[in-house]
This record gives sequence, structure tokens and C-alpha cells, in this order.
Amino acid sequence: MAEEISEGSIVRYAGTGTVGIVKVLKTEEDGERWALLDSTGLYYHLSTLQPIDKMPERRGIGGRTMAEMEERMKAEEERMRSVKMEDESVESGG
Repeated sequence: MAEEISEGSIVRYAGTGTVGIVKVLKTEEDGERWALLDSTGLYYHLSTLQPIDKMPERRGIGGRTMAEMEERMKAEEERMRSVKMEDESVESGG
């Protein structure tokens, strides 16, 4: 038997792999059931959603985590500051 989807469930949309938390369940007069996902603000038909156990780890560009990307950005900013300090003493001809 398939796991029941309820408000607060973590789900994946089969079409695109979008993951989110069900915020609202809505049943139409014809019996069709929809779920509003927090990640997109859109309603998805329940038949297109798959319950999952936990949110997947978010990966950044190039397969890096957000923490790895932030650390890399800080290092790059520091490198740029040191280059800028070196540039201040350079005079151009003219």
C-alpha cells in the first residue's frame, strides 16, 4: 500500500523532480485531490507526487554544497582584496 500524503509530507513531483513540503491539500467537487507545495507555490495532482523520507541535500553549482560554495566565495573575495591592494601602488603611464 502506498504511503498517504498529508499536510507536512515531503514529496517529489515525478515530472521534474521538484521536492517540497505539502502545505495545503485540496479536494475538488469532482473528487480530484491537489497538494500545494511550499517550494513552488503551485498545486500538483496527488497522483503525480511521491512521498519521500527526507529532503535531499541541496547541491550548488558543480555538485558543491552551499557551505562549500560560500567558503569558496569568501576565499575568492580575500584573494581579490589582496590583488586590489597590490593594484593601488601601480601607476599608469600617460
